[in-house]
Amino acid sequence: MIEKQGMLTSRIDQLSTAFRAGLACIALPLLLASCSPAGPGGLGDNEPPSDPGKPMHGGHLRVALEGETNNWLPGRGNHVAPAALTVAMALFDPLIRLDHEGRFQPYLAESLVPNESFDQWTLTLRPGVMFHDGTPLNAEAIKWNFDNLHKRQGSVTFGSIRDVERVEVLDELRVVYFLSKGIAPFPDMLTRAVGWPVSPTAVQRYGDEAGLYPVGTGPFQLVSWRRDDALELKRNERYWREGLPYLDAITFRPLPDEDARLASLISNDMDVIQTLRQHIVARLRGMSGIHLYEQIGNSSGSAIFNAQRPPVDDARVRQALAWSLDPEVLIEVLGGRGISPVQTQYFNENNVWYSPRAAAAWPQRDQAKARELLQQYMNDPQRSDGKAAGEAVSIELMCLPEQSLIDLAQMYQALWGAVGFEVRLRQVEQATQIQSAISGDYMVTCWRSSNEQDPYIIFSNDFGPVEGQPLNYTNFTHPVIQQNLEILQLAPDFETRYAAVEQVLLLLAEQVPNTWTGSTPAAVAANPRVRNIKDWTFPDGRMGDGMPVAQVSWAQVWMLDDAALAVERAAPEGDE
Repeated sequence: MIEKQGMLTSRIDQLSTAFRAGLACIALPLLLASCSPAGPGGLGDNEPPSDPGKPMHGGHLRVALEGETNNWLPGRGNHVAPAALTVAMALFDPLIRLDHEGRFQPYLAESLVPNESFDQWTLTLRPGVMFHDGTPLNAEAIKWNFDNLHKRQGSVTFGSIRDVERVEVLDELRVVYFLSKGIAPFPDMLTRAVGWPVSPTAVQRYGDEAGLYPVGTGPFQLVSWRRDDALELKRNERYWREGLPYLDAITFRPLPDEDARLASLISNDMDVIQTLRQHIVARLRGMSGIHLYEQIGNSSGSAIFNAQRPPVDDARVRQALAWSLDPEVLIEVLGGRGISPVQTQYFNENNVWYSPRAAAAWPQRDQAKARELLQQYMNDPQRSDGKAAGEAVSIELMCLPEQSLIDLAQMYQALWGAVGFEVRLRQVEQATQIQSAISGDYMVTCWRSSNEQDPYIIFSNDFGPVEGQPLNYTNFTHPVIQQNLEILQLAPDFETRYAAVEQVLLLLAEQVPNTWTGSTPAAVAANPRVRNIKDWTFPDGRMGDGMPVAQVSWAQVWMLDDAALAVERAAPEGDE
């Protein structure tokens, strides 16, 4: 566990007693992190065995992903899509990870210790860890990563760590992160790309092409990358966790077409596929001869608005667009009936941060209200789009060329058109979509919003200063958000933090920087010989957080060989 429990536990112990029984998601020793039940439900004979059996070494796993990634260097690549995150778990190791109770725990790091005011954090690395190229993971490497990949203008991660001023080396294995202000959820920053160390030697060797040749500490290392075709990895013989990984090799293939990806599993061209599409999950639930893993978290389908692009820079337009929508209709179009519950905010109904007040305030299913707001904007002589009063309001929706999303975009077009909007549709591939969102080259785009991070990290990233936070895709900021972020960064008790979260959620229901559809089902389907997709553990044996957004921990996945599979299939039912 993250150290300094004596100081922190006294401040939070009372929360554990009050909430553990009712919520089963208290995150100690530092804070309450987001957490959602992971039970799949309704899997029938697709359910993986409760005991995956004895791990086996060997095998070449083939994995089909929903998209390609533009660059594999942390700080330069857009590592936000599920496909990028799951590949990253093969190439890199996070310094900090979440356990099954939503607690931040050291993973690649040995410990992370705050001072009394939470503005200095001492990170201690595990001894003897090496990058794929033999470069040692030491304090100098951590500082080099911070200075050269993350704390530089233009870095994708720069905004995420804008409150971290510098990193100083204490000795061979220890660094101190100096923050401009105390932030109790700081460990969360080290669970994503900022906390994925890469070899300084390799980056300096490859220069501008370093993103083509990722060199991390992860369980697998690069053999070759043919963009839009295949990423070939082999076992990291230097891996710091003894006996891992089990597999000899992994091939990742981007197959953006959902039907093609499913067909690749059925035909045995691929051993594992990931999907976050409801209609594919529905089809997988009806299949036999596979193992299906599901996990629903906070991620939800959404449409996000560029608050700096007329006419959606005007709250009345965004509100009108939101009031036009019926999320159950959108979920139906996506094939998600019975799979995706309607979502109205950043947290699903089973999450500790969920707010019934924000749910009640969320605008939806009122076309009369939508028309009223649209008319107010249309008739405003000072309307932001520069058109004359009374002229039609035009919207452009960017989405992906996947059939279910084409259907979704057309339904948005129909619902918005029904209240008087003129709607153009624009199709782009996922990598282009992400880059367009980062650069602000869009008006409205279909998206996935929210994740399993702490509310402070989520809101700080999504609504941070536009000029310094590339992850603020909506370009929306507001004083109410900033005021409540100040509370969330240090408040130790759940009630205070919950009240701050609720104030942000109520503001978002009023200002509508994005809409919501339904909670995204993260699913991984695998050939039955593939085992342990979900139940990864920390070095000390504690259970991890599963496979949020279909992000698999590949170090602990194994494959049954032909003999073992034959023995299992010959065993009487129930004797697995």
